[in-house]
Amino acid sequence: MKLSTIRFFPHRLKRKHRWQTASYTADSVQVFYVKLQAEDGLTGLGAASVMPKQDATLMPGIDALESAAGKILIGRDVSEFDGLMAQLDSQLPTYPRHLVAVEMALLDLAAKAAKSPLSTFLGGRYYETIPVLKMLGMGSPDFMAARAAQFVKQGYRFLKVKLGAGSATDLERFKAVRQAVGGAVSFTADFNGAYDAATAIRIIDQLTPEGLIMVEQPVAAEDIEGMAAVNKSVTPLVLADQSVNAPEDVAKIANTGAANAVSIKLLKLGGFRKSRAVVRACQAAGLACHVGGTGTTKLVEAAQAHLISATPGIIVPAEIAEFEELEGDRVQGFEVVNGAIAVPTGPGLGVSLL
Repeated sequence: MKLSTIRFFPHRLKRKHRWQTASYTADSVQVFYVKLQAEDGLTGLGAASVMPKQDATLMPGIDALESAAGKILIGRDVSEFDGLMAQLDSQLPTYPRHLVAVEMALLDLAAKAAKSPLSTFLGGRYYETIPVLKMLGMGSPDFMAARAAQFVKQGYRFLKVKLGAGSATDLERFKAVRQAVGGAVSFTADFNGAYDAATAIRIIDQLTPEGLIMVEQPVAAEDIEGMAAVNKSVTPLVLADQSVNAPEDVAKIANTGAANAVSIKLLKLGGFRKSRAVVRACQAAGLACHVGGTGTTKLVEAAQAHLISATPGIIVPAEIAEFEELEGDRVQGFEVVNGAIAVPTGPGLGVSLL
C-alpha cells in the first residue's frame, strides 16, 4: 500500500481555565494534525503538540517535517514503517515531538489496512477500559477544592494535584482538596522538580497522612541522587518523569533506587517505538511504567490509550483525559465516561477528524 499524499493542519486549542504548574503557565495549546493518504484512498491520522514555552518551534518543525516527509514517504509502502521512521529520525533530530504525528499516522493507516484496532495490531489488547488519573492545576485553595469536587462529581476517583509553591501553600491546597472530595479518592502529587531533596521529604511527610499515595518528580530532573534520597525516606510511590527521556535513563533510576516507577508519554519520548523501548527497559529493571499526559488533542490521547492496551508492564490509571480542559479540538470518537475511557474498537486509532 503506497503512500500518495501527506497534509498538515496547525491548530490552537484554548484552555477553559489557565493552567499553572511549578514550571509553567498556559492559556492555550499549539497542536497540529496530519492526514496521510495511500493510493487506494485509505487515510491515516496523526497529531502532536508542543509545550507552551516551545510554541515558536511549531511552524518551523511542521515546515521541516513537511519537506522531509514528502521526500521520504511519498511513493513508499506503509509496510516499510521501521525504515521510513529511521530516515525521518535522522533527518529531523531536533523535532522529535513533531515526528510522533507522522509515526502515529503511519500506524493508524497500517492498522486500518489490517482492519484492526491499533492496540490489537501492535500485539495485544490488555485493557478494554482505562481509569483516568485526572490532573488538577495550581490555583487558590478554594479554586482547587471546587475543581476537585467537580471532577469527583464527573466520576473521577484518581486525582493528580500540581504542587511546588512552598511547604505551607502546598499543605493548605492539598488539605483543601482532600476535604472537598472526602476519602474515596486516591491522590498523586506532582512537584515538577520544584524542591531539593530535604524540602521534598518534609513536604511529602506532611501530605502522606492526608492520603498521598504517589509523588511525581519531587526534585529537579538531573538530581538523581536527591530523588534517591527522597525515595528511601518517604512512603508514597516515587515516579520519575522529566528524569527519564530514553531507555538509558532507566538504568540511572534503577541503579540508584531513585524511583519505583517511570512516566511514559508518547510526546515526551518520541512515539510508540521509543516509548515501548523505555517500557522494556523498565521491565528489565523491575520498575513500573505509568502513562502520563499533558494538555493535547484527543488524537494523541487515543494513541496513548492504544499504547497502554497493547503494552504489558504499564499500570493504570493513566493521565489521558486532559483534552476535557481544552476547547476547539477537531477529533471525535474518544470520550471520558464516569472517570474512565474505553479503548477505541474501530480500525486503527478508532477516531475521526472533522
